[in-house]
Amino acid sequence: MNSVEKRVGISSLCFSIQNFSAVIPKSCVILEYKDSTSNEANIDDCTPNPCQNGGTCADGVNTHTCTCVDGYDGANCENNIDDCDPNPCQNGGTCADGVNSHTCTCVDGYDGANCENNIDDCTPNPCQNGGTCADGVNTHTCTCVDGYDGANCENNIDDCDPNPCQNGGTCADGVNTHTCTCVDGYDGANCENNIDDCDPNPCQNGGTCADGVNTHTCTCVDGYDGANCENNIDDCTPNPCQNGGTCADGINTHTCTCVDGYDGANCENNIDDCDPNPCQNDGACADGVNSHTCTCVDGYDGVNCENNIDDCTPNPCQNGGTCADGVNTHTCTCVDGYDGDNCENNIDDCDPNPCQNGGTCADGVNTHTCTCVDGYDGANCENNIDDCDPNPCQNGGTCADGVNTHTCTCVDGYDGANCENNIDDCTPNPCQNGGTCADGVNTHTCTCVDGYDGDNCENNIDDCDPNPCQNGGTCADGDNSHTCTCVDGYDGANCDNNIDDCTPNPCQNGGTCADGVNTHTCTCVDGYDGSNCENNIDDCDPNPCQNGGTCADGVNTHTCTCVDGYDGANCENNMMNAPEPCQNGGTCADGVNTHTCTCVDGYDGANCENNIDDCDPNPCQNGGTCADGVNTHTCTCVDGYDGANCENNIDDCDPNPCQNGGTCADGVNSHTCTCVDGYDGAKCEN
Repeated sequence: MNSVEKRVGISSLCFSIQNFSAVIPKSCVILEYKDSTSNEANIDDCTPNPCQNGGTCADGVNTHTCTCVDGYDGANCENNIDDCDPNPCQNGGTCADGVNSHTCTCVDGYDGANCENNIDDCTPNPCQNGGTCADGVNTHTCTCVDGYDGANCENNIDDCDPNPCQNGGTCADGVNTHTCTCVDGYDGANCENNIDDCDPNPCQNGGTCADGVNTHTCTCVDGYDGANCENNIDDCTPNPCQNGGTCADGINTHTCTCVDGYDGANCENNIDDCDPNPCQNDGACADGVNSHTCTCVDGYDGVNCENNIDDCTPNPCQNGGTCADGVNTHTCTCVDGYDGDNCENNIDDCDPNPCQNGGTCADGVNTHTCTCVDGYDGANCENNIDDCDPNPCQNGGTCADGVNTHTCTCVDGYDGANCENNIDDCTPNPCQNGGTCADGVNTHTCTCVDGYDGDNCENNIDDCDPNPCQNGGTCADGDNSHTCTCVDGYDGANCDNNIDDCTPNPCQNGGTCADGVNTHTCTCVDGYDGSNCENNIDDCDPNPCQNGGTCADGVNTHTCTCVDGYDGANCENNMMNAPEPCQNGGTCADGVNTHTCTCVDGYDGANCENNIDDCDPNPCQNGGTCADGVNTHTCTCVDGYDGANCENNIDDCDPNPCQNGGTCADGVNSHTCTCVDGYDGAKCEN
């Protein structure tokens, strides 16, 4: 085969290929070749580029091959691949094709790139008051705790309907419970118990209790009276004690405490004050009136010669000595350090000198004090002081004792006489890029400025790793910052904000807007429709007015103007066949386009629709409560009154409650007893 010239790029480098079938390296770009015998050129089928939509062209012999970018196919990359075939959108979602992408519009209750997520209608939990939420599709079901009901458990069930409280008790509703406030005399969860006013027994001192309604009656034993037998009858009135004696009341008795000089049950006896003789130690007694005089023998004194005269008062013993009394004399026992008849001498404790090692002695009382020369201590200066106890060397240093001095050997990282200095490992500063150095012990710690890390802050942190941009946003790294480029429908520093397509609200005429991603949905109020609720629905199409009535459109309503002879919201009533207008038994008299009703007793109004209030004005006297009926009323009277209108004051003296011949005076729901002599008590029962 003849030689073939080959040119690479636009350089002048040429070389010959002897064998045309030789493999040409891929790194060689063949622009043209020439057969030296034929003089024919290979035409470049890639000029101009036939590949559309960014496809890359590879030349052949009278042909070409296109390598397409993602999202396109076809011989020349002319086809946008349909990313919606098959439909990737789940759960009824609608697919919109893009370039190598798609967008799903989800039905209510689902979200996600492919509508794969059933939106959790239980987040946040709509069930109130501890209810448990079960998620559905665009709905939820609440299981309520005891005591609540309603779609969202929002209702506290009224445990007071019907009222469980008996005997007039007042009910207060709780959660799955109630509390009864009982009237006086009753208790129990539902006021079902009549309280026993005799338990515990209020009658004191052995009295017997008889229970009543919110009251009781006590029958007392002899010696006591009062409503609860609480009074001990005073046996000291009048006072039975003579000669100034003091009376102490007992139970149906008394005790007399006599003044000095008298005795006897009622202090009637004058006492002999020298019988027996009160004078001690052979003293002689002279009687007086409730008194006596003693003449004492030598060595004794006192009212009754009871005292041996103390020769130790005042104490003659000095310096804490103890005195022992004798007969007109004393003896001193001295404390340590003193001697002499009265302990007047301080014994010299520095003779001989007890202080060692040149110490100086100062005498005390049965003691001494040594002042030691430097380097010694102890009571007698017997100890050589250890200057390493306690150890003065800080931070782990080792101490060597000297004479009134010491030497410290420091661990790495410290110096100073007592190893008190932490050597500064931050000089010079090892922290790069503005980092702050904190000294340690033979080490350091760097606190880096935002955007850097590493032991010495040598690393610039990649703020895009991991990618902070949400919802498909693209991240560009900065210095301790990043910038997110968001896809349509999102904004925010991290593309975390779904742009609210409901601000401002596009829904007209009171419609409610639901935000989507770069879209919105309007839920219209009754009477409007359209994508933005812009259309007022014609409530007169078709015409709802019957019998020739004329319709006027409103918003979700209409008004019918009826022809003569018809009425009703839709002119549906033939007035000739109108029902009887007079209510509650009233009699109707027809007029011209009108009527007149004659009402039975107890009703009034144009159509006898009103039950006349027989409680206005209130016929119930003396605070009675009126309940209206039909041409009648019922009075509920307060305690103490009865009669149809509570006009009667109930006679609380019939039958007579006053015992033992007492006279009764009637009050309102009460009475007063006037007792005959010898009786008392609310009912003259005592």
